[in-house]
Amino acid sequence: MKYMIKYRKKEILVLILILLFAVLATRFIYYRYKDTVNVDYNSEDLDITFHEESGAEVNLLKATPVTDSVGLSSKAYKFTIKNTTNSSIRYSIKLGENKEKQKNDECSSYQIPRNMIKFSIHKKDEKNKIYTISDLIDGEILSRIIKANQQEEYTMRFWIDNDSNISTSAKLHYHGIIEVLNEGVEIAT
Repeated sequence: MKYMIKYRKKEILVLILILLFAVLATRFIYYRYKDTVNVDYNSEDLDITFHEESGAEVNLLKATPVTDSVGLSSKAYKFTIKNTTNSSIRYSIKLGENKEKQKNDECSSYQIPRNMIKFSIHKKDEKNKIYTISDLIDGEILSRIIKANQQEEYTMRFWIDNDSNISTSAKLHYHGIIEVLNEGVEIAT
């Protein structure tokens, strides 16, 4: 009986050590690599962090029309805007053409028409707002004031409108870029 108790204590101790090692190793790996996907753009007033490796680049590589409910579950482009000053600042979010990507891929004639691309923008604790790219004026999605030392988190998703007559066999795609401007001065593109 004493032997069984002693053996069980050793088993429990070994199990605790293994679990402790697993937790510490996981924590180390997480904190070491969590910022490798973040792309930061900073100015004197605002810190912009895109939480994807692609940064501010938006790429729709398959022209497959879907409903809004499916589109709202598509790939997310997440970013955070942080005011690093002691005063309120006006910023705007725009959606532009990624001309450099189009030039590098030699695909400017294969772009999806803007009236067929829908997108949503969601600010934490607010409802999704859905737009069509062609409805934007000068690419501006929104303009807001961020209070001193505050941060705002956004998620954007892009999809092809289900009512579009686009052929899924066409090799059409879209290269865009999310731009954040501080009172008209580009910070993140």
